[in-house]
Amino acid sequence: MKNAVIGRLGKIKRSVSEEIMLLSREDKRVKSIGENADNLFIPIDLAEGFIGETNVNVYFDLELYPFFQRMKDVITADGKSQGVLRLRRILSKYDHEAVMYGDLFVLSSIAGKVEEIKVLSTDRGKVPYHVIITTRFSGGKMAHLEYTFDEGAERIEFEWSGIQTIAEFDSDEMTPIKPTGLTSLPLVYYAEDILEKSHPADGAFHEQLERYKTLVKGGGGE
Repeated sequence: MKNAVIGRLGKIKRSVSEEIMLLSREDKRVKSIGENADNLFIPIDLAEGFIGETNVNVYFDLELYPFFQRMKDVITADGKSQGVLRLRRILSKYDHEAVMYGDLFVLSSIAGKVEEIKVLSTDRGKVPYHVIITTRFSGGKMAHLEYTFDEGAERIEFEWSGIQTIAEFDSDEMTPIKPTGLTSLPLVYYAEDILEKSHPADGAFHEQLERYKTLVKGGGGE
């Protein structure tokens, strides 16, 4: 088996390629299939369970969404200009908090190294609970990240405010980029994109990921 992709099947547009096997994260065969695949692709919240495996690649859902690819183009077009990223996510109470440091990992790839971070949260033993992360990146970009873990439908809002550029996305409005652009099913992604945009889970990757995990859990700066 060449490529095995583990994830939430309802969010992945199935591949027509016979070289890609999609497997639910709840499937009991995950470990055995992963050991026999040439390349295994897993979501961020499973990464710790595969440390040391040589055929593993990790993907982040934010990086795979079509709207994010367009937002990335807008933000990087501003070059080193200052600006503010605003991200709001409503997630299931069963979602792993790895989504937060995973988002930070992804955003740092377009905004620069994290230089300062502050984390505030409500009681995580009660549902819903909220987490707010404010971050300053190198080069002058800042981010305000807000997470709500609750029951109900997933939602993402994303906004970039640059010097002369404003772009926004709201999954509930189904209008990914204003003022132009429309996309149906904004919170799904393609299996082929997982193969293309995943990160090899080597020692350097886990070291960087652990750094963001520590920052999200404790706050502070690098």
